[in-house]
Amino acid sequence: MKTSIRFMFLTATLIALFALSACGADDPAEPATGQGAQAPVTGDPATTSTLSSNPLLSQHGLDDNLRFVEPRTISVAMWNRSHERIPNFSESYWAEWIEAQMLEEHNIIVEWIQVPRWEDAEYMSALLAGGMAPDISYTFNNPMVDTFAAMGGVMNLSPLLADYRDLLLPNLYDLLTETNVYWNVDPETNNLFSLTGRLITDGRINTFVREDWLDTLNIAPPTTLEQFEDMLVAFRDNADTLLGAADANRMIPFLLGHDVSWTGDPILTSFIPHNITEREWFVYGFDDRRFTQPGIKEGVRVLNRWFDMDLLWNDFFLHPAGDPITDDQKKLGFVGAFSHNWDYPFRASESIIVDMRDNVGEHANFMVVTPFQNDAGVVRKQMPNPTDRFIFFPTTNTEPIASLIYLDWISRADVREFLQFGHEGVHRRTHPNGAIEVLGETETHSWPDHQFIPSLRNFDILITVNGIDLGDDYITAATLALGYPGIAPEQVMAARAAGMDNAWVARRVVHPPIIAEEGLATPLQDQRDVILHQVIAATSPADFDATWDTMMASYMNMGAQAIINERNQFWLNTFGDVDSMP
Repeated sequence: MKTSIRFMFLTATLIALFALSACGADDPAEPATGQGAQAPVTGDPATTSTLSSNPLLSQHGLDDNLRFVEPRTISVAMWNRSHERIPNFSESYWAEWIEAQMLEEHNIIVEWIQVPRWEDAEYMSALLAGGMAPDISYTFNNPMVDTFAAMGGVMNLSPLLADYRDLLLPNLYDLLTETNVYWNVDPETNNLFSLTGRLITDGRINTFVREDWLDTLNIAPPTTLEQFEDMLVAFRDNADTLLGAADANRMIPFLLGHDVSWTGDPILTSFIPHNITEREWFVYGFDDRRFTQPGIKEGVRVLNRWFDMDLLWNDFFLHPAGDPITDDQKKLGFVGAFSHNWDYPFRASESIIVDMRDNVGEHANFMVVTPFQNDAGVVRKQMPNPTDRFIFFPTTNTEPIASLIYLDWISRADVREFLQFGHEGVHRRTHPNGAIEVLGETETHSWPDHQFIPSLRNFDILITVNGIDLGDDYITAATLALGYPGIAPEQVMAARAAGMDNAWVARRVVHPPIIAEEGLATPLQDQRDVILHQVIAATSPADFDATWDTMMASYMNMGAQAIINERNQFWLNTFGDVDSMP
C-alpha cells in the first residue's frame, strides 16, 4: 500500500512542479440590541462639518472630530474563507456595519477587496505586482512586504507616524504599543514599511487525543514520545473496537495536516536542542515554522516512520489547509490525535468537539497531552513573538490619512469588543461580573446567516489584534473560558495552561531587512512544504537520509544558504563572534 501511495504522491508532485515551472503563480431579521451591542447607522451620513482650526487637520479636509468635510474612499483587504454560510464575507453584516460606522463617523467610504484566506500571500503578491493592492493591506509574509518595498511598491510609514501619532492614532498606539508599531523599523534608516498587529498569546499549538479512546483501551495519557507512539499503535490495532468493524478502515491514529510544519510542530520542535544559542536561533530563524532550526530533521524522521507504520493520515498531502475534509475526519470520530492551535477543537467556527459529539455521542472528547520532551526532558513551548499580521500601505494608496484613521478606529476598544462578540442575546451573553459568554448555535438558537462569524472572534476583519483584551485581566480570563459554546470552561483553561507551561520566547534581534530574503519568502515556504510531503509520504525509512539531504541541498541552493550567511554576517558585525547578545 505504501508503494502505491508514494507513487501517487510522486506523480502528483511532479505534475504540480511542472505546472509551476510552466506558469512561473428571505432576508434575516436584525436582532434586538442589548448591552454592549451596536447597530449600523442608517439615514443620510452627510452631516455638515467645517474644517478644523488645526492646520495639520484642515490641510487634509478634516474637522475637529476627525471627520472629512468631503467624503473619501479607501479600499481595505479582507480575508475570505468562502464559508457556505457567508461565501462572500464582504457582503456580511460585519462588513456593512463597518461601512456604515466609518461613513457616519469619519465620512470615509470603505470598499472591500477580498483575499482568499488560504492563498493570501500569493494573492496579495499578485495584487502588489499588478498595482492593485488594497490601500490597507495585510499579510503574515513580511519578507514579501520588504521585497515590494525595495522595488518602491510599499509606503514608508515613519513620516506619517511621526506627524500624526498624537492627532490621529491614540487607539492604535494604545493597542499595539510602541513595540509592535515599530517592530519592523530599520534601525539604520528609520524606514518602516509595515505596522505589526498585536498577538495576545494564550498558547500556540497543543496536541489533542481522544480521551474516550484512552479510557476504552485503559491507556494513561502519554507523557513521552515513546508512550505517544505506543498509543497510536494501540489505536491502529484496535480500530474494530474503537470504530466498529464497518468503519475500522477509516481509522486515523494521528492526523497530520497538509501544513506539516504547523500540525507537526510539537513533535518537530521537540528535537531542537534545549541549549540552542541566541545566535543559532536568529541565524536559522528566517522560516517562521522553525524548519531550518537544528534538530528538525530528526523530528521529520519520526513522522516518516509513523507514515510507514500506518499511523498517519495517508492523504494529508492531498488536501490543502482549509479543505473541510481534514476537519471532517475529526468530526466524524475517525481521528485519535492531532496537533493544532491551542484551542482549535473548541472553537465555534470549526465546531470539532461539538460536531463530533453529535456524530459519535456525548462521551467523545479531545483532551490535551504534552508528551514531546526535548533533550533536556522538558516539554518546551516555543511561543511566538507578540506579533500578528503585518499591515502596510502600497504606494498606490492615495488616501494615507483616511487609512490611518481607519486603523485607529478598528483598534478602538468598543469597536473591537463588538466585532469580536457581536450582539447581546444573539452572539453573546454578558454576565453580571462583566465576562462575556459566546452563544453557540443549537437546535433552538442560531445566528442569521448574514451575521455568521466564519473566523474566531472575527479575526479576518479585525486586523490589528488577534486575541482578547477587555481592559481587565479578570474579565478577560473569565471571558476566554466562556468563549467556546458547548465546551466546559475548565477544559478551555486546562488547555490554555498546558499550552503556556514552560513557555519560551527568544529575545528579539533588531535588524535591517535581510537583502537575501527579498523575493524568496513564498518560494522557500513552498519548497519547504514539498520537502516535508516528499520525505514523509514518498520516501521509505531506509532512503530517508539520502532524500532529505538531497532535497535540503537544493533548498539551500535556492537561496536559503545565502540568507543564513547574511544573517550570520549581521550577527558578527553587530555582536561579534559570540553566542548571545549583551
